[in-house]
Amino acid sequence: MGKGDRFGLDGPTWQWLTEEALPGVGITGVSALKGGSTNEMLLLTTVTGRNERYERYVLRRHRPSETRTRRNTCAVEAALLRRVAATVPVADLVATDPYGHATGVPLLLYRHVEGVPLDALLARRPGAADAAELGAAVGETLARISLVEVAGPGHFHDETLTPAGRASDTELLPFVERCLDSARPGCPLTAADADALRGLAARTAHQVAAVRGHDRLVHHDFNPKNVLVSQENGRWRVGAVLDWEQAFSGSPLYDVGNMLRFAHLYPPQFADGFVAGCRNGDGLLRPGWRALSRALDLFTLADILTAPPDEAYFLRARDALHRHLAEEFRPAIDN
Repeated sequence: MGKGDRFGLDGPTWQWLTEEALPGVGITGVSALKGGSTNEMLLLTTVTGRNERYERYVLRRHRPSETRTRRNTCAVEAALLRRVAATVPVADLVATDPYGHATGVPLLLYRHVEGVPLDALLARRPGAADAAELGAAVGETLARISLVEVAGPGHFHDETLTPAGRASDTELLPFVERCLDSARPGCPLTAADADALRGLAARTAHQVAAVRGHDRLVHHDFNPKNVLVSQENGRWRVGAVLDWEQAFSGSPLYDVGNMLRFAHLYPPQFADGFVAGCRNGDGLLRPGWRALSRALDLFTLADILTAPPDEAYFLRARDALHRHLAEEFRPAIDN
């Protein structure tokens, strides 16, 4: 039991939940959820009516981001969830205080989605058939996301989901240089690795230019930790794609590169299934897609390598950098 009968929630948040977001619903518990490195997430358990129908919700409190990656406002993320809900599996949005008028902090409230985080499932090394099925389900989901057209490129200006024009970080080499110049104190990136990152960006910058004008919805953090999966009638399906705070309008190959960045750590059938699922998208895997997706992934790798969240993640990202380097000198094979 939390403080008083509010389970540790402050008065304005409790009032918003009980009077506006969930009127007539009894909140029986509040606990912190793992994940959400930028925002705070709380799991709410509730009971309703004489039949005591129990439900669970997730309350997400938006906090200012200290990362160099641009993040969407609460209002934009809520609008995105509403926009894609008909075609993409996402959490059901229940209520929002997008500007923090009621509580002082922007809030999203959505129904809890039952499922297993894909990263946890892949870490258990599922068998070949399950890995292939999981990959196909995730690829098909990305194909649906890639079919959402947006009127122009760039980050979303506001909840109208109107892109602000060309994104500020579409120039690969200048972005990498900015990351290196502002590397976090104590960053373990060596001078040799920095030169490798800089050189790879210089050699592949033309590939980034090749995807300009691809005005489709990009999740931009499309990786196993943000995908919930579950089994239905014995088959794996995607229950929800979480955390749309980095989404923008651009090339869907950003998301392909993100999902395949650490593919060597998963069963090989997962990547094969993922690629097969992606092929259901309208032109998602265009000619040269492997090299293009690796080039686009350098934006994220540069950010991770110069401001790593922890040593283990840094080492994985550094390994991915060297794998990208090795791929640059192999014949291109897009199948």
